[in-house]
Amino acid sequence: MTSALTLLGCATCRPAAGTIAAEAQDAAVIVMLVALALIFAVVFYTMFSFSRRQRKFAEAEALLQHQ
Repeated sequence: MTSALTLLGCATCRPAAGTIAAEAQDAAVIVMLVALALIFAVVFYTMFSFSRRQRKFAEAEALLQHQ
C-alpha cells in the first residue's frame, strides 16, 4: 500500500474499489484535508501576526519609557 492510499478511506467503511462511491469518498477525504490545512494556516498566520504586532508594540513602549 502506498502512502497516498493511506490518506484515503479505511477498509472498514470503504466501498468496493473502482466504484463511483469509492472515488467520491476518496475525493471527500482529500477535500477535508485541504480544508483543514487552510484553516490551520489561517490560525497559525493570525497567531504569528499577533505576536509580531505585540513585539512591535513592546518595542515602541520601551522607546517611550526611555524618553
